[in-house]
Amino acid sequence: MRRPWIVVLVALLVLALVAVVAHRPLLRAAGRILVVEPSDGPADAIVVVAGSTPTREALAATLFRERRAPVVVVSRQTMPVRVQQLLDLGIRPLDFQGESVAALEKYGVPRAAIVTLTEPVEITEMELRAVAAEAHARGWRRVLLVTTPNHSRRVRLVWHREAGPGIEAGIAMSDDECSADRAWWTRRRCSEAVLHEYLGLIAVYLHVSSLMR
Repeated sequence: MRRPWIVVLVALLVLALVAVVAHRPLLRAAGRILVVEPSDGPADAIVVVAGSTPTREALAATLFRERRAPVVVVSRQTMPVRVQQLLDLGIRPLDFQGESVAALEKYGVPRAAIVTLTEPVEITEMELRAVAAEAHARGWRRVLLVTTPNHSRRVRLVWHREAGPGIEAGIAMSDDECSADRAWWTRRRCSEAVLHEYLGLIAVYLHVSSLMR
């Protein structure tokens, strides 16, 4: 008769072997789930979804030069307390929106072609809701949302929930070091970013994003 502890030990060894052999494809697949197919055709406006400055601004400027849209939209992110303190002290010259605008101008987008939203936003839902309101006010029929690959699925989901009917959204993605085809799990910042996206998706589905600011 086999001893129970031997069976347990063998099972644990098998699971450990599977984890060693299969962890890379499984983790890579977990990253790929977050990524949607790009749909970066012509639009009425290019929207720099907040974050990852200046990576997203660089792609937005490229799309602008390719005449995908005549204007680029930049939201106004709420400043964390520590950043606001640096601004108040004059140590940091620009807020997040100001940095985004400055990067776009450096990449060749004229200031007259940059639309800056005035409503402060904290989370993606608030940001895309503000973008949708601007689109409705200006009569835009299609916008092009610029984000990073790992953020793209949540951005598309949030847009469908917040924008309402009548405004289509394409997705353009700027590559970064946390892309799914790279070993994102070997970098702490990328691991945190992937975990953040999964938590964000759960929050969106459960309608509790406002509780996780």
